[in-house]
Amino acid sequence: MIEFQVKGRGFKPVNERWWPDTQKQWSTKLLQANKKFWPQERDPSTGRPWKALSPKYKEFKDRSRPGQPILRYSGRMQDTAKIAPKGKGLEVLTTRYGKYQQFGTSRLVARPWMGVPDTSMRDLTTIAWKNIFSTSSK
Repeated sequence: MIEFQVKGRGFKPVNERWWPDTQKQWSTKLLQANKKFWPQERDPSTGRPWKALSPKYKEFKDRSRPGQPILRYSGRMQDTAKIAPKGKGLEVLTTRYGKYQQFGTSRLVARPWMGVPDTSMRDLTTIAWKNIFSTSSK
């Protein structure tokens, strides 16, 4: 929860309905930011490279999909990915196996492909403040 304490004169009105617009704009901005990390095969939240494929799977992948990036087997996961407002937060929507790539399994190494990149924080803050102090009524 965010609270404001106002002192002195010259108070600029606050848009109490700032969050829905902010959610929508953050969704778009975060998806754009995450997509930049996919070809680099890096975790968007930390910037660290994904763990290497197992030798056996790498051999299979090199034979069946030569030159394709790690998470680009069919392309469905990345091509259908969306970040959407949900309740008080945001939700990642994609194929049913996207969560296994993100978090890993007992047999699959996690390759986080969604997150909140540090490089986006300035943009997210700017979007929030613009909406909080927007004087337009909706």
